[in-house]
Amino acid sequence: FNSGKEVHLNFAFRLDKHNNTSTMPAAAFLRSRDDSELRMEGFKPLWKHKPATFTGDSISLEYLRRRVERSNFVSRKKEVSSSKVVSPPTVSEYVVIVDAFSTGACVAYEASKRGFGIIHVLSLEPSEELAGMVPAHLRGALPWATTLYVDTKAPIEVGAEKLKFELRRYATVVAVIAGAETGVKLADYLAAHFDCKKNGTRLTEARRNKADMGDAVRASGVRAVRQTRATAWGSVKTWLQSPEWNLKCKDDDYEKEECLLIVKPLESAGSDGVTACRHVGEVRKAIETLVGSVNGLGLTNEGVLVQEFLQGTEYVVDGVSRDGEHKVVALWEYDRRPTNGAGFVLHGQTLLPGDHPVVQVLVPYASKVLDALDLGNGPSHMEVKLTPAPHKKKTNGENGDVDPCLVEVGARCHGAEGFWMSVMDKCCGQNQAVAAFDAFVDAQRFADLAKLPPSPLKNHGCLKYLLVHHTGTLQAVDPGAIKTITGLPSYQAHEIFLAEGKPVVPTQNCFSWGGVVKLVNPTEEGLKRDYHIIEQLCLDGLWRIT
Repeated sequence: FNSGKEVHLNFAFRLDKHNNTSTMPAAAFLRSRDDSELRMEGFKPLWKHKPATFTGDSISLEYLRRRVERSNFVSRKKEVSSSKVVSPPTVSEYVVIVDAFSTGACVAYEASKRGFGIIHVLSLEPSEELAGMVPAHLRGALPWATTLYVDTKAPIEVGAEKLKFELRRYATVVAVIAGAETGVKLADYLAAHFDCKKNGTRLTEARRNKADMGDAVRASGVRAVRQTRATAWGSVKTWLQSPEWNLKCKDDDYEKEECLLIVKPLESAGSDGVTACRHVGEVRKAIETLVGSVNGLGLTNEGVLVQEFLQGTEYVVDGVSRDGEHKVVALWEYDRRPTNGAGFVLHGQTLLPGDHPVVQVLVPYASKVLDALDLGNGPSHMEVKLTPAPHKKKTNGENGDVDPCLVEVGARCHGAEGFWMSVMDKCCGQNQAVAAFDAFVDAQRFADLAKLPPSPLKNHGCLKYLLVHHTGTLQAVDPGAIKTITGLPSYQAHEIFLAEGKPVVPTQNCFSWGGVVKLVNPTEEGLKRDYHIIEQLCLDGLWRIT
């Protein structure tokens, strides 16, 4: 170009000649110049195409989008060093990350740090919005060898087939890893074309769709939540009258017949629309309210999932697997409570040691779930509830009278932009992103990885979510309250999700959290004390709302 100013941008061009929909990266060019000056006949810049679409998972994208839009990361100290942008190394082995958003970018960083070339595959068309979904400390720090794009108009297996030819130009592909929930399906289909660790495609849909997931787990003889999908009350009524429930569901007795059920949108996230029902009348009302309404993702609820109500405490099992051998990197206990009129608001999550009594129940169950879903390679992020089972004798310590039951599992790392990683490092001595990479490419490091978190933990740690309890306009986040939080002995870092001058509502799900704080303390008592202080500030003092 005949210009004194050169701007280096990472864009892509689609070659439309001869119906060829392959993509290739452009080097440096001037966005400000007219297209005709590019002198690249037959190419069209993607920014002039329609908005991003995805091969079947707009829900996960919207969830990522909302998390990024509301993030305002503040840290006491720099916890992850970021590299300068460098040219991709000359290597013979490459790692493919599909949708390297959120924690996926951290996995890519680990691969690059160990000397592998890294290739970014997007299951969505490129946009500035997607670029903003990379954790702030890694933006511009990842030396991608190239970025490739799947044909979003083609079936996913066809798109993967096309991509394999472009990827084979890069010597040996040793791993294909889903960087975020949006990339799980494409990663499965793409990995099938290479000699690397993979989970196959037979149960790909069950690893993404909650209803299919429960069906697959139950079919293998493992306990899973009883459920039915519906678009209207009639089919649910028939289900409840079946021998499985044996309810009468008489028209004149809806308000009296008791049951414990959950009604939730088929496609939503973060407890949005999740309704606890204690009698048949509430179930019918919830279905009629949700079907056809717009959920927190901006999508119309075309149907609902009706599930048995799982009482008990909820836990997270963050694991990694290689060739069917499963290891647990971290265990978290969720602090869910009825709050602001909602029944399942998440207040925080705390790491547990490897000798905690729940381990004897959770870990064997989690392994069975992973086997049932053919999830034998890579990371897994599983939510499980321990439900009361009074018919059981206490044979496993204090948790012998409970049954574990799957809530859901993701075939990828714990999300939240990797905000939890330093907490896991300081408490467990390792984190899931690093362990997941080991599971794919390093047999010895995986073999050396402990099967459970340490006992005792090196430190006690948690994430404390900042809840809002009032409706109005946020005038300010109180500086004195922030000073109190950042001065706590356990404080590590925090994010504020809200913007001053914008309307706020009481927290009822993850979309309405006000922020999050990382806490690490040498003692459990110290951690609980700081957790409680932050909780009180959320009730009175942190938010200036009018």
